[in-house]
Amino acid sequence: MVMRLKLLSVLLLGLLVLGSFGSAGSGNSDKDKACQLVSYWVFENGQWVEKSEPKVWWYCQEPEKAESFDGFAFKEMPYGLFKKPDVKILHQAARDLTDLVGINELHGKLSTNLPSYGGMFINEERGLIFVYMKDEKDKEKIKQALGKYRGKVNIVFLKGRYSFDQLVKWKEKAKELFRIRELEVTWLSAENSKNRLIIGLRDVSPEKLTVLSEHLSTLEIPKDAVIVEKIDLKPLNLEKDYQLTQSLSRYEPVRPLMGGIQFQVPSHNYCTLGFPAKRNGIAGMVTAGHCTEEGAPAYQPDTSDPSYYIGNVEVKLCSPSQGDMAWIRTTVDVSPKIYPYYTIKGFKASQYQYVGSAVLKSGRTTGLTGGTIEQKGEFAGVDNQVLTTMEAAAGDSGSPTFYWWRGYVYQYVELYGLLWAYDPQKEYSVYNPIDNVMEKLDIVPITG
Repeated sequence: MVMRLKLLSVLLLGLLVLGSFGSAGSGNSDKDKACQLVSYWVFENGQWVEKSEPKVWWYCQEPEKAESFDGFAFKEMPYGLFKKPDVKILHQAARDLTDLVGINELHGKLSTNLPSYGGMFINEERGLIFVYMKDEKDKEKIKQALGKYRGKVNIVFLKGRYSFDQLVKWKEKAKELFRIRELEVTWLSAENSKNRLIIGLRDVSPEKLTVLSEHLSTLEIPKDAVIVEKIDLKPLNLEKDYQLTQSLSRYEPVRPLMGGIQFQVPSHNYCTLGFPAKRNGIAGMVTAGHCTEEGAPAYQPDTSDPSYYIGNVEVKLCSPSQGDMAWIRTTVDVSPKIYPYYTIKGFKASQYQYVGSAVLKSGRTTGLTGGTIEQKGEFAGVDNQVLTTMEAAAGDSGSPTFYWWRGYVYQYVELYGLLWAYDPQKEYSVYNPIDNVMEKLDIVPITG
């Protein structure tokens, strides 16, 4: 009888706890993808050297095996053979740490409380917060501030080489690299798991690395503080004959409108409606800007029938300074839901969307997929963007990204942002965080 009860407990844990990798119900294949080796380049001994490591390395190895491992804050571990951490408690602890650090990159606020802080990220499967630190006094401040979470959450200290303040300042200087056409810079990140400034290039070659070195010297950015990755991000455009990965009714007429379903604007390819939102008290739907034309009529699911008309595009933003987003003033009812069954209960500001956090998206083409936040940075001149391991494909532009509290009320989610680009080779996708979208479009999400 005791053995049966233990077996039942294990089965229940397996049902309640969906891993941080991959789409709901997709099994271990997405975790395997996240642990695949990816190449990157670092500057050592006067030259660029190619190396590799798992894409989401902190989920794929023991914390003690990290090259920069510098000890745990507490002896008690929040996980074990029959013990899983509480993800809500982990997020609350990470929020307390974020508030202690005092950083809000979106609004240009850097840390004064912990000057040696170099970045943080989380592991939801083990209840761990990884923190880059240089100063022992700053580490003690963190231990004291998060002591109440002892036994429920643990802190993994990593030896930091650079402060977050330094990395952000170098990132600001590195924005000049977007102007160098021969480099084809696609991505800049100061907030990641490596305590480095990450520079993404559309393609990496010895010639480009030489040119990059020259410009880094001119900008007074130390080369040993830089990691170069091949990141070739593209908008999620779609041709009409593109075959769906998941055969779902999201590409048929859906009323009331909700996030995650197909729509189309004349002379544009299929895209995805993001989420319902009010602008000046009027209801509408948010989506990606490159899927629309200001003033144009919008149809759901497509333009094949006049009765599919749902309203007109009132606001379209699509530039490096503004981002890629649009708001459709609808003439049909909208619902605070994301296809197929999620209810939007709120949203989470970008400063509380942690590197290492799970994230889901619901899109027209690939349906419901999930992954991990890997970096936060700047894509093609659009700042404060989020790079993830979520699967995406053409037609998923405009998809809502969100967080689902696993093991709690299953259908309730918090909005994270709006998907708009991907790299099919590296299997990266990029979304615009929700506070960016709300501020630029002057909208408020409709919740249920």
